Amino acid sequence: MTLTLVTVGQNAAALRAQIQGSAVLLSLHPFLTSAQSKVIRNSLPRFSRIFRSLQIILKTILFLVLILNVRALPGGWHWRLFWPVTKVRLQYMAARTRSFWALLGRSGKARKEGMEMRMEKWLESITPVGAHPFEFETRYKSWVTLDESDFNMHMSNSSYPKVLDCARMKAAMELFPQFLRVGGIIPLASTHFHFIRELPVFAKYELRLSIGAWDEKWFYVVGRFVTQNKTSQGKALKDTSPRPATEVATPALTTLFHAPITENLETISNTPLPASQAGTNGTPSTATADQARRFDAAVSSRLASDFGGVEDGYILHTVCVSRVCFKLGRLTVPPAVLMATNGVSVHPWEISNSESASSSTQRYSPSKPPPTWTSESQALFSKSKGGSPRKLRDFYKGYWREVRASGDPNTYPWWERAVGVGGPVDEKRNERLEVCRKLVGGLDGVRAIC
Repeated sequence: MTLTLVTVGQNAAALRAQIQGSAVLLSLHPFLTSAQSKVIRNSLPRFSRIFRSLQIILKTILFLVLILNVRALPGGWHWRLFWPVTKVRLQYMAARTRSFWALLGRSGKARKEGMEMRMEKWLESITPVGAHPFEFETRYKSWVTLDESDFNMHMSNSSYPKVLDCARMKAAMELFPQFLRVGGIIPLASTHFHFIRELPVFAKYELRLSIGAWDEKWFYVVGRFVTQNKTSQGKALKDTSPRPATEVATPALTTLFHAPITENLETISNTPLPASQAGTNGTPSTATADQARRFDAAVSSRLASDFGGVEDGYILHTVCVSRVCFKLGRLTVPPAVLMATNGVSVHPWEISNSESASSSTQRYSPSKPPPTWTSESQALFSKSKGGSPRKLRDFYKGYWREVRASGDPNTYPWWERAVGVGGPVDEKRNERLEVCRKLVGGLDGVRAIC
C-alpha cells in the first residue's frame, strides 16, 4: 500500500513538472512569434531590393540580346530584302499625292492626262537613263551583327549570301525599274564567294555591286565587301593592290577553316578545262579534280584584281559573283534588251559606227539621254509617244526577235548598239565574259567529280 502511494506521488510530481514546462513554452510563444516577425520584417526590404536588381539585370540582358540579334527576328530578313521595293512604292504614293493636289482644279479628263504625264516623268526620274554598263555601281551599307558572326567573332560565311540578296534587290530596283514594273523576275542561277580576309563582329562594311559581263542569256554581277581603312593606308592596302596577271596570290586568312591559295593564273587559264574527264575506272581522275580547284581559285583571284580594285582608304574583304537571268513568265529576256529599255548606254564614242563622236563629246545623262532611249525605248512604254506597259511587256516576251529579223542584217539592233556591241567596249565585255565563264567552268568541273 505504501509503495503504491509513493508511485502515485511520483507520477503526479512528473505530471505537474510537464504542465509547468508547457505553461512556460506557451508563455514564450508570443515572444518568439514577435521576434520572428521582426526578423522577417527587417529582411523583406533587403530581399525586395535584391529581387528588383535581378529583374533589372535580366531585363537589360534580354534587351541587349534582342538588339544585338534584331536581324534574326522573324521577318527581319524579309524587311531588309523588300525595303527597296517598299521605298519605291512610298515614293510613288508621295509623287501621286503631290500630283493630285497640283491638278485639283482641272477637269476630269485634263486631270487624268496630267496625272499620267507627271507619273511618267516620275518613273523616268528613277530610271538609270545614261548610265554606263561598266560604270554603274550600287552600294549597300551594313554592319556585322552578333547573329551573323561565328565563334571566331568574324562574319560567318553563311551570312554573306543573306546580305548579297538584299544588295541585289536594291541593284535591281535601281537598274531595271521598267522591267520589274511589267512583272519581270530575276532568278539566281549560281553564286560564288572568294573570301580574302575576315570581317570582324560589329564592323561597318559596304557591299558594292557592279556589272561584270553578259551574253545572250546570263548576266554576271560582281560584288565587293569593303571596309574603310582606319590605319595607315599604305600598310593596310598592300594586299589589295593589283598584281601582275602572271601571278595572282590570294592573301592568307586568319580564320580556322581557311588556307592561303597561290596560283599562276596565266598557266591555268590557257589550259582547257573539260566538263568531265574519266579515269581508268570510269570516274573523274584526281588530276581533273586538282585542275578544277586550282582553276576556280585562280579565276576568283582574277576577279579580285582585274575587275576594278577599291580606292585608297578602303580594304577589300570578299569578292562575290552572281549569275542571273531575266524571265517574264517562262520566257528569257536578253540582258542587252533590258539594259537598253531602261536607259543604260555606253558613251557616244563607244557606239558602233559613231565616227563623228569623240571622247570630248558630252556623256549621256538624264538631261542628255541616249538616242536609243528617246527614239526607241520611250516609244515602248510612254503613253505620250504611243507606248504602254502592255506594249513593253510584249516586246520583252518576244517582239524583239521580230524587230531583229525585220532589220538590216548588216547592222546591230538598237538595243545591242546601246550597250556597245560592235564598238570598242565590246572587246572589254568579251574579256570579262571569258573570265566569268571560266569561273562557272571551274565550278562545273568540281561538280563533275562529286
